Amino acid sequence: MKNLTLSASLLSLSIMGATFSTGAIAASNDQTNAVNKLKIGALEAVTQFDDYRGGGITITPEGRIIISMHPLDGPKVKVVEVMANGVKRPFPTQDWADGPEIGKVGLSAVIGVHSDSKGVVWMLDMGSETSPAKLVAWDTVLNKLSHNIELSASALAANSFLQDFVIDEKRGKIIIADMTFGNFAGATKPAFVVVDIASGQAKRVLESADTLMPEDKDIVIEASLLASKSAEGKTTKLRFGLNPIAMDEESEWVYFGAFTGTKIYRVPAMALVNNSLSDAQIQSKIEVFGPKNPSDGIAYSKQGIIVSDLENSAVGLTTKGEYQVLVQDKRLSWPDSFALSNGYVYVTQDQLHQHPAFSQGLGNAKAPYTLYRFSYQAHE
Repeated sequence: MKNLTLSASLLSLSIMGATFSTGAIAASNDQTNAVNKLKIGALEAVTQFDDYRGGGITITPEGRIIISMHPLDGPKVKVVEVMANGVKRPFPTQDWADGPEIGKVGLSAVIGVHSDSKGVVWMLDMGSETSPAKLVAWDTVLNKLSHNIELSASALAANSFLQDFVIDEKRGKIIIADMTFGNFAGATKPAFVVVDIASGQAKRVLESADTLMPEDKDIVIEASLLASKSAEGKTTKLRFGLNPIAMDEESEWVYFGAFTGTKIYRVPAMALVNNSLSDAQIQSKIEVFGPKNPSDGIAYSKQGIIVSDLENSAVGLTTKGEYQVLVQDKRLSWPDSFALSNGYVYVTQDQLHQHPAFSQGLGNAKAPYTLYRFSYQAHE
């Protein structure tokens, strides 16, 4: 079966301090008290990208900042490291970063990047029509390849879109959120793909489960409806399923939600990776954690789940049963992915709603695209 994980059909569519949103989900007194226990700093720029959008971000235990360049832009370099002086260097090497068409190895299309606790950076390559989807892990301490796992076609759909993942270090698993292209190509059939690191075996779990599916909800960002337009002029309002995914530090819970959805769910990681459980048995263990707005990324913190809030140009916090905006700023034009490091939340901003594929072919985004951060600390 062809691996259409970043097909030409998708690419061809390219023709301050804490403030609180009045448009966000209303907060209870308990929720407000939870947020008041946090010290939120001003939004500040870390670095900018003039040619391509930053997608996923991770920061290693040693503080190295690794960012994927969003595949929708067709970047020449797929993953970069942001140096202390702001210079961007191909990561992990020039040969890996410039694609499989050049040299001996290469990454085709990467969004999800995550470092484990030992400084091994995992990169999820969605692949292309000529290159298989794979997980590539680079040991930043020893500066060498750690893993190169080609994903089995049996665990993928014809229109898979492998956009993010979590690392279950306790059980030696990678859990991928496969959103599938949805409105772009074929039916929306989101699923988890669970990969065993030692064997490389992968299985598809909970495909099209209700909690993974998009809600029938229009998304409007900065007065722009999230929609595509065909060559014949037909407008399609976009709806996306399973997308944001995160895991707690103890590898106990996997948190997730639909991109076009208003809830964060969680499922025991042990159940999700258990080969002896059926989808129905796993699904029975899923519970609602709390509300959110349409989002493209989440991250676990001890205080709650940090979540992007696309319609409000904001970053929010979901605690059990509650939601509150932490930082709202017009500069956060499509906040995408998060990394937490040394008391800061780092967030990529990439104006994806102004990409031609998402803005009915208009494409009004204006570089630069910025990596921001804000301090995020609990009051002592």
